[in-house]
Amino acid sequence: MTDPLRFAHQFNPVIAYGDAVGNDCLELQRIFWSAGVRSDLFAAEAKPEMRALTRSWDDLELIKRRDGFLLVHHSIGTDTVPKVLASPARKAIVYHNITPGHYFAGLNDYLKTFAELGREQLKELAKAAEFGIADSEYNRKELEAAGLANTAVVPALVDWEDFDRPPDPEVARELADERTAILTVGQILPHKAVHDVVAAFAKYRETDRTARLYLVGPTAMSGSYLDRVRGDIRRLGLENAITLTGSVTVEQLVAYYRGATAFLTLSEHEGFCVPLLEAMRSDLPVVANAAAAIPETLGDGGVLLETKTPEAVAAQLERVIGDEALRKDLIEKGRRRVEAFSRPHVAERLKLALAQGGWDLPNAKSKKIVVMSSDQRCGIHHYSLAVTDGLRDRGHQVTFVGVKHLDTADLYRKLKFISSQSDAVLIEHEAGIFRDVPFVRALLSLWRKRLPVILSLHELEPEKFHHYRRLSAALHYNPRYRLPLEILRMPWVALRMANWFLRYRLVLMFMGSIPRKLVVHSTRSERWLQLLTPDQDKRERFPLLVMPLENTVLPRSAEEKRKLRARFGLPMDKFIFVSPGFFFARKRYREVIEALPQDAMLVLSGTKSSWEPEYFDEIIALAKTKANVVINTEYETMGEYVAASDAVVLFYEDVFQSAVVTQAVWAGLPCIFSEAEGFAPYHAAGPVVRSEDELAKAMREIQKPETYAKYSRGVRILRRLLSPERNAERYLAGIE
Repeated sequence: MTDPLRFAHQFNPVIAYGDAVGNDCLELQRIFWSAGVRSDLFAAEAKPEMRALTRSWDDLELIKRRDGFLLVHHSIGTDTVPKVLASPARKAIVYHNITPGHYFAGLNDYLKTFAELGREQLKELAKAAEFGIADSEYNRKELEAAGLANTAVVPALVDWEDFDRPPDPEVARELADERTAILTVGQILPHKAVHDVVAAFAKYRETDRTARLYLVGPTAMSGSYLDRVRGDIRRLGLENAITLTGSVTVEQLVAYYRGATAFLTLSEHEGFCVPLLEAMRSDLPVVANAAAAIPETLGDGGVLLETKTPEAVAAQLERVIGDEALRKDLIEKGRRRVEAFSRPHVAERLKLALAQGGWDLPNAKSKKIVVMSSDQRCGIHHYSLAVTDGLRDRGHQVTFVGVKHLDTADLYRKLKFISSQSDAVLIEHEAGIFRDVPFVRALLSLWRKRLPVILSLHELEPEKFHHYRRLSAALHYNPRYRLPLEILRMPWVALRMANWFLRYRLVLMFMGSIPRKLVVHSTRSERWLQLLTPDQDKRERFPLLVMPLENTVLPRSAEEKRKLRARFGLPMDKFIFVSPGFFFARKRYREVIEALPQDAMLVLSGTKSSWEPEYFDEIIALAKTKANVVINTEYETMGEYVAASDAVVLFYEDVFQSAVVTQAVWAGLPCIFSEAEGFAPYHAAGPVVRSEDELAKAMREIQKPETYAKYSRGVRILRRLLSPERNAERYLAGIE
């Protein structure tokens, strides 16, 4: 007997992009969302590129429901375990193995201490968990030995979409010659037995004198072991034949895999070994030490070594490199082996594991969804279309319904087109699209049709509601008469206030109670969600998803970008900053102009606001005194001006959340941010500045190639992680 699974939240002490555990968290989350199960990531620390998708572990205490559980990922000792154990949530373990502490003795006391602590904490977690998941049979046995009886194996998920990016051109060129290139991937640590790899390579090179070895992996925790490895390299005279790369980007890693001749690992302890899958998928023949979980991960996709003497390893390398028939056979078997770890196969294994734990994971299925929002050319309209496209990409049947702003008749007319056979209605709401009372009537109409509603609120605070503004006006009315008459007037004002207050609260009550789910996209809006409902389980916050610039095709090369600049009369040899959008004083364009370096250019690409027309005139007048400031007010070309630029400056005084950031990320441009809270999810895309002096410094610093490359990488990561294709189903998760 299994219970329907409503949520499967996850906790990992540190959430980082690119490591095996962090990627597994993200991929499991996508499986849960596809099944309609809510899954939030909690962490004590989130790296900048992951902050947009991670909740603070302080929120663990809010998980009170019993129709789901918290998956606790465990791979090292941590001081977070006591607090996680104190959480009221039902718990399960995802165990990724912990390297035995003795490997770090005399090398890294920190790793040794926390490795030993982690194995002790595994026993504590086993007592508190209802069931456990391990990513290999090897790890499952360790989980069972820790005292957890109900265990199952669900292999780790690898995000191949990220792996299929273009390789780093410099690394690709380095490996493009005909010399043999042997690849080893992993941290430079004793249990990885990198010293054995070096010795085996030295033996192999006796018969292949031009061969090279690439040791790809971080060295930050290597300590004196790195000195040992380098010493072995020098002793064997291999300084010019072996490259220690240190940490690499995904693009560089892809280039190493695609350019190598064979993959070698002589590791003594692996709980799963993701590089084996990466190598097999890259069509590399594999030679591996038959230790720990390596045999079950590799299967028949490579050569397993029962002994790893230099002679034995060298002999097998000669076979997989020189025997064309064997090489072809291993590559074909490797492809089939990787297929066993595909998302559909792992999702099925997860479903079986959860059933063993007493939970029913629903099957992913196509749903009929209606997305309702503005029909006018504006930010929320384009955002709604991006969400619509994201849902369609995931196989859902989606109808977009656009409503004319503040047009009650049009709203009621469009409601008639929403079929009662729809599975859900997603409403992207913003002040100025719907009138409050007609919108509540629309919600009631959908409720009567028994249609689940997801209400996504882009700006939420009292001032956004018409009746609150009337209430505030009544509260702050000006006296008009002498004191006796004013005293008589007060009851009438009080009645008006009661009227507006009642309407205001009724609007909020219905907006909070009718939808199945309430979504906001900023911490500022989240603080006001309690106005609508006290039900924590209905509420969710996640950042705006990436959306394209309207009427914009991004340049595919430097030459196309030069042509775009030439079309607008922009210089080819200058770094160009852009600040797009309406001219509002809170965007502090004057300060941006004053901070602009003399050797750079600034494009202010936006239109005059009817709310603050004088600010537009003020900035235009200032820009005329600056030779390196360009003003563009043509709506049709705003996106193209962004595409022609190098970086976006967002020195806003305040912001709820920013659609401009998501468009900059889509365009691949780094940003410079103010401290405004609404920018926090996107800080991986650029520096954060607090003053005009810091802004000027950042505008100079970001022009340096190494700085620009760093933030461009953050932009690429955010573009993937916040894409509608990956995240649109999150809207649907948790509605029953």
